[in-house]
Amino acid sequence: MTSDHSSDTSVGRDQLTRRQAILAGTAPLLLASVGTDEPNQPAAVGPLLGHVDHNTALIWYRPGAEGRYTASLHHDSENTPLTATAEASVENDLCVVWRFDNLNPDTQYRYTISRNGQTLVSGDRYTIRTARDPNTRGKVTLAMGSCASSTDFFDVWDQIAAQDIDALMLLGDTPYIDNRELSVNREKHRQFLSIPTLSALAASTPVWGTWDDHDFGGNDTDGRINNREVIRKVFTEYRAQTQFGDGIHGVYTKFRRGPVEVFLLDPRYFSQTEPSPVAADKPTCLGKTQWNWLLDHLRASTAPFKILATGMIWDDKKNGEKDDWETYSHEREALFDFIGKEQIKGVVLIGGDIHVSRHLKYPMTDRIGYDLHQFIISPLHDRVIPSLNVPHPHLQWGVPLKNMFLTVEVDSTLKTPTLQARWIDRTGEIHRHVTITLDA
Repeated sequence: MTSDHSSDTSVGRDQLTRRQAILAGTAPLLLASVGTDEPNQPAAVGPLLGHVDHNTALIWYRPGAEGRYTASLHHDSENTPLTATAEASVENDLCVVWRFDNLNPDTQYRYTISRNGQTLVSGDRYTIRTARDPNTRGKVTLAMGSCASSTDFFDVWDQIAAQDIDALMLLGDTPYIDNRELSVNREKHRQFLSIPTLSALAASTPVWGTWDDHDFGGNDTDGRINNREVIRKVFTEYRAQTQFGDGIHGVYTKFRRGPVEVFLLDPRYFSQTEPSPVAADKPTCLGKTQWNWLLDHLRASTAPFKILATGMIWDDKKNGEKDDWETYSHEREALFDFIGKEQIKGVVLIGGDIHVSRHLKYPMTDRIGYDLHQFIISPLHDRVIPSLNVPHPHLQWGVPLKNMFLTVEVDSTLKTPTLQARWIDRTGEIHRHVTITLDA
């Protein structure tokens, strides 16, 4: 990456985008069209989109009763819809996921959900837009945030929708759970995904997620906690991703959307549980399996930009807690060395957790060939922690701001691919704008 431009702005959004207007006008309809499946049963949750790429789409739903449910994908050019069935059972807290493969790139589908011939979910807002073929030039906008309230500031999700995003990334503490019991974890996830504005957004916007500490048992937790398998089980029930770690342990995953590939890392499940793969005398953060997965797929990625996202920040929190990448600097530095050795271009770091918004730029031209940026985005709620806005020699900007999210727009239609990051609050004010241009 050869250049970047940063600016502080206070641009207000006094006009609704088309997407925000649609969501505002149809949110009541969305809620009305998803009701209970049987008399005296609790209300359904969802549906929500999970992983969606250029040829695969996953739909998540939690109906109000056990039974067999059918999702149907409709396209105007096809007379017969694609259908898939799934069983809602108590074993998985009634959560179901349908997967559709071999879809057409850059194509819009409508979907419906039914049971025993009765339509439960339908309407113009239940749509899936597949991604462009990754080998074609295009533009994509991702939104991301961490530390979200399940009871307040519902309008922040409307503001995220107003940015006309292509996908949403939940970076951890999404939601706050702070408990290791099965029933409590399920209840907290249900409450979070039942937020009306989040539900409306996710009905037609793909959602990916990882966890941080408060949705992994409690503050500053690591992989040595008891019941980590239970916490993972619930997370996998309430998300729809093509990958959750190695299928048994962890929840790391990745996805490609046009000119950007995102690696959502799991800094909790494996941390402190085994020696580091790069330093046998020190504890690991990622664990050997995740470490090898990350290096293999980073090396193989053909996306112009690669985002490495965790809830933890990539430097030192300086507050006495161990859940930052400074604690595992041996793995962080080995990762940076790998990026330089393999000449991997376009890497950008994302962090959350600290309830402060920050931008750091590490001068690494001699080491990896370009300056390495870290974007920290937190919190979606209003509880800021000014003491964690600590000095750093490479800090470009840092402010404890309430109700913040980040958008990352990547455009490969230009002569040289460009990434633009914007820190935005729930009123639509842009507080920071950074542009990065990739080497040709």
